[in-house]
Amino acid sequence: MKTYYTINILDRWKRLPQSIRGFLGVPLCAGLLLALMIPAAAVSKIAYSNPATIPLGTTNTYGALASTGVTGTANVNGDVGTVTGTINGTINPSGTNWGVGNGHTSTAQGDLNAALINASGRGSDLTIANALGGQTLTCGVYDGGALILASGQTLTLDGSATDVFIIRASSSLDINGGTVSLINGAVWSNVFWYVGSSATILSGSTFNGIILAVTSITLNASATLVTARLLAHGGAVTINSNILPVELVTFTVTTNRMNADLYWSTATEVNNYGFDVERRSVSSQSSTANSWRKIGFAEGNGTSNTVHIYLYTDASVSSGTYAYRLKQIDNDGIYKYSSEAEITIAVPKVLALNQNYPNPFNPTTTITFTLAQDGFTTLKIFDVLGREVTTLVNGVMKSGVMNTVSFNASKYSSGTYFSRLESNGNVQMKKIILLK
Repeated sequence: MKTYYTINILDRWKRLPQSIRGFLGVPLCAGLLLALMIPAAAVSKIAYSNPATIPLGTTNTYGALASTGVTGTANVNGDVGTVTGTINGTINPSGTNWGVGNGHTSTAQGDLNAALINASGRGSDLTIANALGGQTLTCGVYDGGALILASGQTLTLDGSATDVFIIRASSSLDINGGTVSLINGAVWSNVFWYVGSSATILSGSTFNGIILAVTSITLNASATLVTARLLAHGGAVTINSNILPVELVTFTVTTNRMNADLYWSTATEVNNYGFDVERRSVSSQSSTANSWRKIGFAEGNGTSNTVHIYLYTDASVSSGTYAYRLKQIDNDGIYKYSSEAEITIAVPKVLALNQNYPNPFNPTTTITFTLAQDGFTTLKIFDVLGREVTTLVNGVMKSGVMNTVSFNASKYSSGTYFSRLESNGNVQMKKIILLK
């Protein structure tokens, strides 16, 4: 079943130059309004102007904010508060602001009211079908009535990390087992759901975004992956499914000689203990759970609403193709995996004597080198006066591999030395420092 959009043809007609309107020869009077039914796929790539984000003020720290009470059983990543009523059940917030009727909650409700006014006052780019399944939206402001995402259906939000999506339901919003999917770098904290009455996220749903509800919000148990803020202005919040804490904006892996540099950044973090860095060999192993190996850890930033950048260098790889992923871990042990990223490490066929590591060293260091072609090769150590100290390599070596040699200087005195690589008449040298 196809999904359709309703478009005001008169408005689009007025934007055309007079010469084009004359050429088309289609008369439209000022009072005529036509509705054109166009399949959703035909307009999914329309590029609208990127709207500004909706200012949240102090509500930006809340995982759940209500007016008349909060109830349920869930780990809520962020602050939890309500102006009146009670907080019932087993609600475990990670934020520092928690309670009923305190000053911070009252201020947040005022900021939420301002955010609702801001969201409702935006100009609309397009009126979309109430059945969200099968639609792909780019950045922009979208209007609908009672919006619903049915079980097994997917709404795709396609955009970069800076693209903003404002989706307005004039009445209710029901995520009834469907999936709100983000692709091409789109991030959940730039997805705003304005709901004219109440919002419900049912079991089996996957949801991303910030809900600004005029009345109430209900999040059922067994919603599989919910990354959201639940902000209800006039009613209660019922929450029975965990809200995951970390918004991973980018994750990339690049080669750096024989190393792999992993780079990732987060836009928001709540209750973030840190990241396990995991690797598997693509060429020799399948993508199964036991093929992944933890190679490092990066400490998280706890709870934060600012961008954080992480860099990890894997210096323990040889030639081959590798996949990497991150295991993001909360302070309470809840975790989730990032997407995978692959790189191929290839040894260049060039003469290159790399800097020893560590340097300075005591008493052992490692020297690596590559060759442009096979041939007789020597690697020697000289002191500062040019006297040969020792020979580490003396024989025929192959190109296209990373050669690794260990130098133990325990019997030599502190000072400056030089490593000298010679192969096929070409020479390279590096300064090395022994510091005892």
